[in-house]
Amino acid sequence: MSLLAAASRQAVRRAQAPVRIARRNLGDSVTGPGATDIAANLKYAVGFFTKSPMSYGEFKQQCISLRIFAFAGVCGACTLSLMLNPPKSSYWVRYSPLYAFSYIKNCFAGSSPPIFLTEKVEHEVNVPSIASELITTRRLLSAGSDSEEEH
Repeated sequence: MSLLAAASRQAVRRAQAPVRIARRNLGDSVTGPGATDIAANLKYAVGFFTKSPMSYGEFKQQCISLRIFAFAGVCGACTLSLMLNPPKSSYWVRYSPLYAFSYIKNCFAGSSPPIFLTEKVEHEVNVPSIASELITTRRLLSAGSDSEEEH
């Protein structure tokens, strides 16, 4: 081996030394199926309950695959629970998924009458004369009698 070759190897080793020190080796390299491959993840998730893992890597992959279905199950159960038994708050009633059907129906169907009055209501009753009659005689003469003979 020549002296020049030995010197060049030594220079390469010195250049790679900081890279080796800065490398973190966390062990989170990608193994197993991707998150969108449902069939392969289902196989690993079922294996969590039926098969003992042979290594830590296999156990970790079973947990990762099971986590996808556990998250979907918990979110689905919470959504179903809120749809079947919603809180009584008007906020939840208005923004629940079930309100969307009535909103769409109201867009195409006619609207219901308003809850509050839109104009002043006119009555044929003379309130001041009834009030003065109640105050002076303590009864309404025009209302009829309260005697028990009529019953």
